[in-house]
Amino acid sequence: MNVTKQIKSKHRVTEFGEVNTSFQTIENIINLVGNEAMRYDSKILDPACGDGNFLLALLERKLASFEGKPYTNTTLCEGKLMITLGSIYGIDKLKDNIVEARIRILQRFSDAYAKLFDSEVKKNTLCSAEYIVSKNIIFGDVLTLENYESGNEIIFSEWFLSNMQINKIDHRIKNLLNFSKT
Repeated sequence: MNVTKQIKSKHRVTEFGEVNTSFQTIENIINLVGNEAMRYDSKILDPACGDGNFLLALLERKLASFEGKPYTNTTLCEGKLMITLGSIYGIDKLKDNIVEARIRILQRFSDAYAKLFDSEVKKNTLCSAEYIVSKNIIFGDVLTLENYESGNEIIFSEWFLSNMQINKIDHRIKNLLNFSKT
């Protein structure tokens, strides 16, 4: 996995407190949850995701659970891949980080798809993946619960398979956190 360096610039550290988590620390954190990290549908949020180092490492673990398994039902496998993508969530207050995180996650998803199916990602699948990532990797502030792109409260989408269709339920972050502003 290609991890970005811990400090991009002194200005970003001073202005935003931005310091990327080291690869070893990321691995240690993921190891704490054990096999849960490899379940395609287990949901994990990085509330200060930066450019996606933690999310990418988590996605790597989840995608590893697909390797070496024969899939006779490609529609089901593709659906599970989409749910895998939809199970990682991130928030960051720097737009360039969000853009980079989304690009890196989509690239890793495309690589895994190509390896599993020995073909390029279908256009409609890629459009769906882009939509999921745009809903789950959010430009906003976890402390104020604001989505900077919409100007509204952060809303997360929960993705699930039902009758071979991908569905979603939206959740307000305030409700997920049992949060009340005083």
